[in-house]
Amino acid sequence: MKELIECLDRCARQSVFVSDRFGRIGWKDYRRLYRSRGWDNVNWVMAASAALQIGEQCVAELEARLEPVLAKYRHGETGRIGSGLYLLLGGASGCVHPNANEFARILIAGAVKVGAERVVGLLLDWVGGGPLRYRFNILLQGAEIDGPVHLPEGVELWSLSRSSGELPASLPFSMLTEKVSVADFMDGVVLSFDCELEPALYLPDDNEVLETVPRKGNIKLVSGRIPNFHESYFCESMSLACDGFVDWFLTWLDVGDLEAFGGVRKWDSYRPPRHTPKTKVGQSELEQALKIHYARYGSGMPREHLELSLRRWMGSKRSGADADKLIELRIALEALYEIREQNEKGFRISIYGAWHLGEDLERRRQIQETLNKAYADSSSTVHGGTLKHAVKDPELISTAQGICREGILKRLDETEEPKWKEMILGVGG
Repeated sequence: MKELIECLDRCARQSVFVSDRFGRIGWKDYRRLYRSRGWDNVNWVMAASAALQIGEQCVAELEARLEPVLAKYRHGETGRIGSGLYLLLGGASGCVHPNANEFARILIAGAVKVGAERVVGLLLDWVGGGPLRYRFNILLQGAEIDGPVHLPEGVELWSLSRSSGELPASLPFSMLTEKVSVADFMDGVVLSFDCELEPALYLPDDNEVLETVPRKGNIKLVSGRIPNFHESYFCESMSLACDGFVDWFLTWLDVGDLEAFGGVRKWDSYRPPRHTPKTKVGQSELEQALKIHYARYGSGMPREHLELSLRRWMGSKRSGADADKLIELRIALEALYEIREQNEKGFRISIYGAWHLGEDLERRRQIQETLNKAYADSSSTVHGGTLKHAVKDPELISTAQGICREGILKRLDETEEPKWKEMILGVGG
């Protein structure tokens, strides 16, 4: 290991990088550019694609040192190496399965940026079967936190800096002028998940060794405990846990030191943010969100009517006109109680909800009256009328939303489908 580090370090110190913008850049200046990069550092963005120049004798010496280390990952005829770096970071198509010379150059460029010892440490971890480790970040809307929140499953909730100069370098700067402003980042709440891509190194077979698109690569959450993970699904679970509208509008990868091996920082998914009231998210809410997510997806296929109810309830929690909220809530309640009949929908919803959630006569009466009024107003809105009950009672919509949320949570905990007609006749007490 010591000899490999020393050889790689010598190669790094003999490196020069040639850029269209800056011309020839010595290895020290290139390292300085990389290590001083910020999310908005235009100089590094332009220098990142500079071409490595180094004497072939130095590269050949490194190849010889790497030969026994990489032997089991090199294709017998072509000498090409299976590497997961391309799948994670991108780059030139010729580096999907690099040969020994190309792989050595990837390591040299990495050593210039983060040091030979760090590069060799990563390489030996990959040789031993270790994965490529990175973080999947989700920039949230509608959430606020008092401080960082952690879960054992490799989940973290944290805030970006209030100062643009202190935003992390992993943020996708290139999209700002096209999609969002820096103000959308500052003090933003981020939900992060530890992820892995494996294998980091593999032996390419005869059919894939010359392909320009890699076929190997399994991306997963580190814990492996979060079923059917997607940013939209988890934000829905968070919304239900927090009793508010929490959603995502930007996702990106933070690959840490792996950025030294090539590729370009980029955003993964984006959609325009909606202006919505903020909901407090703390340790208990995040833990409950995970439990809700398990209840939705942990035992196989999700229940479609509950998924629809949750999404429509979530739509009713967005900022907007009361009429729009009531229409969303109406659909959420119909899905929750599986109202398929065309007649007496409001009556059925109010009675089912009362018996499903009410523990005594008084509570059942309150639920029945609230749901009946909310459904009546939603029906009036749908048919071009005006709101009657919500005007008299400003708390009607939020109360009905709370009842709907309570119903969704209870249904997620129930293992059997309720028999509604029997329930309202008193079966089961």
